[in-house]
Amino acid sequence: MKTLNGVLLLLIITFAFLQSAQSQDQSGFISLDCGLVPKDTTYTEKTTNITYVSDGNHIDSGVVGKIDETLRTQFQQQAWNLRSFPEGERNCYNFNLTRNQKYLIRGTFVYGNYDGLNQLPSFDLHIGSTKWASISIRGVATGSIREIIHVLTQDRLQVCLVKTGVTTPFISSLELRPLNNGTYVTQTGSLMLVSRVYFSPSPSFIRYDEDIHDRVWMPYVGAKTSSLRTDLEVDTSNLYKVPQLVAKTAMIPANPSEALSLEWTLAGITAQSYIYMHFAEIQNLEANEIREFNITYNGGLNWFSFFRPAKLSVTTIFNPRAVSSPDGRFKFTFAMTGNSTLPPLINALEIYKVLDFPSDA
Repeated sequence: MKTLNGVLLLLIITFAFLQSAQSQDQSGFISLDCGLVPKDTTYTEKTTNITYVSDGNHIDSGVVGKIDETLRTQFQQQAWNLRSFPEGERNCYNFNLTRNQKYLIRGTFVYGNYDGLNQLPSFDLHIGSTKWASISIRGVATGSIREIIHVLTQDRLQVCLVKTGVTTPFISSLELRPLNNGTYVTQTGSLMLVSRVYFSPSPSFIRYDEDIHDRVWMPYVGAKTSSLRTDLEVDTSNLYKVPQLVAKTAMIPANPSEALSLEWTLAGITAQSYIYMHFAEIQNLEANEIREFNITYNGGLNWFSFFRPAKLSVTTIFNPRAVSSPDGRFKFTFAMTGNSTLPPLINALEIYKVLDFPSDA
């Protein structure tokens, strides 16, 4: 199977997201269209029903701009505008929020040759004084997304763009989503998204309002695998509340007698990682059929033994302590037990890397 590296690290926020959008509660959402003017402007993005507002009430620096008009049909509306920062080394968005609340924070960057220079920018993204990520735009019409799950230690938050070279930092949209504090729990630090995938041949990514927390799920199909799908409702009411469209699909090995494997590499061999696997039995099993498998990683280390996915109900398996790999490589193997008559399956996977913050972040 090809590795999961790169999935969701660089996304094109395309207009191809055509899932039907129905009204959902957006309380607690902060959805900023950066560079939208005037500052009291608001609109609803028609493919997601997310209401966006101008970023003007959260920052007092920068220059507003628009991507090339010929590129707009490729992107959702929040990517049409942007705010760039030709002046100053460090420019920050400021939010008054709730101490100890957990947030998913997402920055989206679409260059779109807004300045007519065809010069692809590179710069850093910080939370407070701590570097969150390096942004390197790879194409005029390519979007880049960075996500982090972060618990506030104070009642304020700063998201900063930091100049690192000759090019100008910019941002297209900045989104904050409150999460249940009982989910994505770490011993220390915050969680930078490496990959969040659901196993389906569908070409569409999934976000709000299919996902009430507006997590972005990318479709993924590995080599030598097959897909399962159900039209039945799946119970997704555990703490992680994966979307129905995610729970209703699963991946199995193309050869039922073989194991299923997933592998990826984290940058930095000492990187600490948290991994979340979501499972649901979506086939109607006959009385004599059993799906049971062992999950091991990196040459046989035990992850979970004799696991049987619950019928039409999501179970989430994750590590309560951060794990690492001596060479940064992870390989998970899902292998049938001697009791099993059916091959292993998995519905969705999330991979995060730990980023430690000082206590005042």
